[in-house]
Amino acid sequence: MASPLLTLNGVEVRRGMGVVLSDHSLTLSGGQVMVVEGPNGSGKSTLLETAAGLISLEKGDVAHRETVIHDHEGRKKASPLNVTLVLQKNGILGSERVNEHLEMAMSMSKFKVDPTPYLKSFNLLHRRDDLVAHLSQGQARKVAVLSALLPAFASPEPCLVFLDEPDAGLDDDAVQALCDWIDALGQLGHGIFIVTHDQRVKTCATALHRLPKGVTEEIDREQTTAAQAPSRSPMKAVSPMKFGWRMQWRTLGWLNQNGVAALLTLGIVLLVLEVPLDVSTLQGVGCFLAPALAAGLCGDGTVTMLREERANTWWRGVAHRTPHAGWLPFLIGGGVSLLSSLALINGVDVTLVFVGACLTGVVSHLLRFAQQAMDQLARPNAVFVGLLTPVLLLPYALLLDLLIG
Repeated sequence: MASPLLTLNGVEVRRGMGVVLSDHSLTLSGGQVMVVEGPNGSGKSTLLETAAGLISLEKGDVAHRETVIHDHEGRKKASPLNVTLVLQKNGILGSERVNEHLEMAMSMSKFKVDPTPYLKSFNLLHRRDDLVAHLSQGQARKVAVLSALLPAFASPEPCLVFLDEPDAGLDDDAVQALCDWIDALGQLGHGIFIVTHDQRVKTCATALHRLPKGVTEEIDREQTTAAQAPSRSPMKAVSPMKFGWRMQWRTLGWLNQNGVAALLTLGIVLLVLEVPLDVSTLQGVGCFLAPALAAGLCGDGTVTMLREERANTWWRGVAHRTPHAGWLPFLIGGGVSLLSSLALINGVDVTLVFVGACLTGVVSHLLRFAQQAMDQLARPNAVFVGLLTPVLLLPYALLLDLLIG
C-alpha cells in the first residue's frame, strides 16, 4: 500500500459545549478513496475540516505525510502536500469569473491543465467567462467541484482532495462524471476524502469510515480501465494580495467600505469647523487626520468580502493564507489626506499626507489581522471587532502629540 498522506491521531474536537469527535484516529493513503458516512450531526463535515487543518483541536494532532500540520496546542504548519477542497459552501466569490477561479485554484499546485473537457462534461463551457454570481446554484456547485478536482489532475505530486457533499445540486450526468473523475484521481495516486449521502458516489470508495464509532472498512474494487494523467504545464501561483486587489477594484469595495466613511468624516469636519485649519495645533492636526483614521477603522474590505460562501475558509485550506488588499489602504489614506489637505488648509502638506497614508494603512491591516482571527472562531459573528477599536485612540493621541511636538 502507498504511504499515508493523512493521519489523525487521537483527535478531539468540540463545538460549543459538546464533543463532536473524541479520541478519533484514521489514516488515508495515496490512491485511496475514503467515504465518510453516518447520520446527520455525527460530525462528518467537522471530521473533514479537521483533517484539512481548519478546526482547532482539544486533543491529538493532524499530519499530512509525516508533517504535523496542526496539534492541540495550536501549533500550525503549512501542509507539504497540495490540498484541494470543496466545502458545504462553495468558497467562491460571486465577483469571480468561472475560468478565472479555476485558473487560480490550479495555480496553487503551480501546474495547470486544459479545463475545456471538464467544463464540457459539466455543461459549463458556454459559461466559462461569466461571473459566478450569474450562475444557478447547481452551476456554481459544479465550479466549486472543478476547483478541487482540476488542481489534483494538474499536480504531478500526490494531493489530498477533500470533498464535502460534492454531489449536492448536481444532475445525474454530472454525478456520473464526478464519479469517473474520482476513480481516475484515485488511480493516479491522490488521496480522496469524501463526505456524502449519495449512493452513486459511495460506489467509488475503496474505504468506508463510519461515524460516530470511527470504524474504517476496506473495500476491494476492480479497476476497469487505467487512468492517464492529462497534459499539464507549469504556471505561477496567484498571490493572495493580487487576488485581493483584483476583487477590490472590480467591486469597488474599497470605496464602499473605506472611502464613504472617510468622505463622511471630512464632510462633518467641514461643517463643524472653520477652514482653513491651523495644523500647528493638536486640534487642527487631529481634525486633519480624522478622515484617514476613519478609513482605516473600517478595516480591509477584502476580509468582509471573503465571508461570502466561506471563501476565507477555502483560501486557508488550499493556500494557507487569505487574500488582502496589500498596499491599497495606504493609497486610500494618501488620497483621503490629499483631499483633506486641499479642503481644510487650502494647500498641500506633504508630511501630513504621508502620515495620513501610513495611518490608514497601518490601522486597516491591524484590524484585518483581528478580523481574520475572529473569523476562525466557532461563532465569528458573535464578536464585533469594532468594539476593539477604542484601544487605537491612545496611539492616535500619541501620534498627534508627536506631530506637533
